[in-house]
Amino acid sequence: MLQKIRAGAQTLGAKIVAGLICFVLVVFGFGAFNLFAVSEPSVVKVNGEGISENQLARAVVAQRQNFNRMYGGNLDPEYVNRVITDQSVLRQLINNELVTQKARGIQFASSRKEFYKDTQSNPIFQQDGEFDAEQYARVLSGAGFSAQSYEASALDDRVVEALVRIQGNSSFVTDREIRDASSLSGQTRDVAFVVFESNSFLEGIVLEEEEIQTYYDENADSFMSQEEFEVAYVVLDRSDYEIGINITDEELLEGYNSELAVLESNAERKASHILLNVNESRSLEDAIKQLQAVRESVLSEGASFADIALEISEDYGSGADGGDLGFAGRGTYVPEFEETLFNMEVGEISEPFETEFGVHIIQLHEIAETEHPPFEEREEELRQILTAELATPAYEEAIEELERIAYENVSSLEPVADALGIEIQTQSGVSRGSGEPPFDSYSVRIALLSSDVINISVNSSPIELSESQTLVGRIVSRTEPQLRPLDEVRPRIEGTLKSLEARKRAETQRDAAFDRIDETSDYSAVSNEFNFEWTTQEAIKRDQEGIDREILEAAFAERLVAGGDREILSVDVSPIEFAIVIISRMRPGDYDELPLGQQTTIEESLKEEMENTGLNSFIGSLRGEAKLKFQAVNLSEQP
Repeated sequence: MLQKIRAGAQTLGAKIVAGLICFVLVVFGFGAFNLFAVSEPSVVKVNGEGISENQLARAVVAQRQNFNRMYGGNLDPEYVNRVITDQSVLRQLINNELVTQKARGIQFASSRKEFYKDTQSNPIFQQDGEFDAEQYARVLSGAGFSAQSYEASALDDRVVEALVRIQGNSSFVTDREIRDASSLSGQTRDVAFVVFESNSFLEGIVLEEEEIQTYYDENADSFMSQEEFEVAYVVLDRSDYEIGINITDEELLEGYNSELAVLESNAERKASHILLNVNESRSLEDAIKQLQAVRESVLSEGASFADIALEISEDYGSGADGGDLGFAGRGTYVPEFEETLFNMEVGEISEPFETEFGVHIIQLHEIAETEHPPFEEREEELRQILTAELATPAYEEAIEELERIAYENVSSLEPVADALGIEIQTQSGVSRGSGEPPFDSYSVRIALLSSDVINISVNSSPIELSESQTLVGRIVSRTEPQLRPLDEVRPRIEGTLKSLEARKRAETQRDAAFDRIDETSDYSAVSNEFNFEWTTQEAIKRDQEGIDREILEAAFAERLVAGGDREILSVDVSPIEFAIVIISRMRPGDYDELPLGQQTTIEESLKEEMENTGLNSFIGSLRGEAKLKFQAVNLSEQP
């Protein structure tokens, strides 16, 4: 709960049921984003309740991340953006808000006791099968929750889940529907197929010179060289300002002892705390007074801090574990909490203090032991660190001087070089795509090749190469993009033309074989004539492994009657693979012959489909009665 929201923290996936986003207790979904929607411009008002632009933006980002992660994390971002749109996510947010409002309207209630029970048993809050307060705090923080806001969202979503469950329980499926579904989903087919691959047609392709020249002429834009620059530059190096700096043994030892002190002061601390909320029913003064009394009872009367935390702490993650926060270092907690914790002695109980979450007291149990290499192992590195520290002020002054002179003398680097005693260097062939050091870094090239530096021929602003080097450069000469000579790009053109011809031959061969089969129905004769072998598979299913998805989809898309005639199909497997597929036998699935597990799966899938249909109808009725006021100007259509 107390952890800061960290940039790049993992966002857990949303549970999406028939376009409804709900049940934050299972996994964090868009409930978390409601926390950020206060006093922000609304995209839409749902019966007067706003869904903010920020809320929608966060929801879109989260769902795209979840979608990408679901499919392995390597999807094309443009594809993900086409699938997960502002409109689709906003539609889900509206549905969620409508069902939430309905649940509140009929005054469903949710048990806090059940919330605590489910929180303790939720695997995402556990370590080694046991509830872990640190894990609980990390997960909540990563999703943007405090313990209080998480509980509120979870209880809210539980009543939504109850309403959804009621809607689902009203759905049922008949035995006839189950058997019909089994007949379709358990259906098998016998297939034979052959794939004509373009690569197998590459041999023997001979290109005419005229053909190569024509492709070169018609696609000249593809063969242009990059714009290149000759660059002059100076590099300011901090090491030049380290010359003559001597570090004494006493300074080294002092630096080593300072390192030890910092290491010890930053050592992880194991602590417990008790939190009381400040709200309408409890003032700040009351919370401080109550926790002051707790502190006195522990210190003076020997009362158990853990037992009291279990009873009254309103940080329900750590409170359920006696207030235990485990070990944590600096940067883990909000500033007020960290300042108090890291100024305590072992065994001490803090005075009550306030953070954004309420009023706390902390008991410090233990400070982790620290390990540090002996002085002899650190001596040389410390010498370098201290030398760099002493040189840094002069180096930073030189950077300011570098910037000033380069700006005042925009058309030349000579005044910079003379004033700072550094050499002007040059490099040719620098482009936006490549360069030798120090221009081997993309960020350095982009910083140097700005429009002003190129078009107005001025010195660049100082560019940081590293924490110890800074560069200023300018363009000496510019080489416009040139059409590369034909001989230079010939291998590329030949490869492209041969691939195109091979593809054409593969497709032509497939089409010719297909026509011959259509004429003769003699599959063996055609395979001999065109020199290929059929791959045969009996009783394949829709999820059959080892067969290209396009072939499977084509085989099962074709409508067949049991015992009917064969069907022959022409299928494009990929841009370079072309297939003939023959379907020869279809057997409908039989529910009674299916394994029990498969029977259960079919029944559950059919029931889920019916539930989703019912839920969609329910949400449709809510939308029909709702007052939706769209206010966004950046949506291409209303969801």
